Amino acid sequence: MIMASYYPETLQLNRLFAIKPAHIVSDLNQSWWHFFRLGTALFLHGNWQHWVGNMLLFLIIAVPLEKRVGGFWFLVIFFITGFAGNILSIYQLNASTHYLLGASGAVSGLLGAWLLLFPQQKISIIIPIGFYMQKAKIPVLLLAFIWLAIQVILQFSSNHNYPIVWSSHIVGFIVGFLMAWLYRASS
Repeated sequence: MIMASYYPETLQLNRLFAIKPAHIVSDLNQSWWHFFRLGTALFLHGNWQHWVGNMLLFLIIAVPLEKRVGGFWFLVIFFITGFAGNILSIYQLNASTHYLLGASGAVSGLLGAWLLLFPQQKISIIIPIGFYMQKAKIPVLLLAFIWLAIQVILQFSSNHNYPIVWSSHIVGFIVGFLMAWLYRASS
C-alpha cells in the first residue's frame, strides 16, 4: 500500500478512486459511493515500480491459486484482504491528506492464502549475483517467512515519512491466510 505526496492532486483517477485517509469519514457521510474506494484504490499505483512490484508477486501466485480455489473464492480473498489492508492504513494514517492506493495488501493476502493451501510447493526464483543470474527453487514456506519477516522489520524500522504502509502488507497476509482457512473449511 503506497501513500505519498508525489501523486499529483491533478490526476483525475486519484481524485475519483484513491483514498485520502483524513477525508474518508466525511466523504462517506456525503455519499456511500466513497465506500467503493476501498476497492478501487487497489487498482491504482503510484508509479511503474509500484505496479511492477505488485504484478510480479501477483503473477507468480494468482494463476495457481485461482485454479485451486476458483474465481469466486479468488476474488473474495483478493478484495477482503485488500479492504483489510486499506482499513488498517486509513486507521494508521487517519490525519493524512495524501493518497492511499495500491494492491499490496491484496497481493499479500494472496501470498498468505497460498501459504496455507500450498505449503509444500516450491517456487522458482532468479537470484541476481552480480551480472550472473542463478535460478533456484525454494519452498513457499521459506519465501513467505522471509517476505513476512522483511515486512515486519520494515514496519518497525522505516522512516514514518516513507511512502509505504508496511502494516497493510502484514494485515493482508494474515487475513489471506485466514480466508484460505475459511475456504478449506467450507470445501
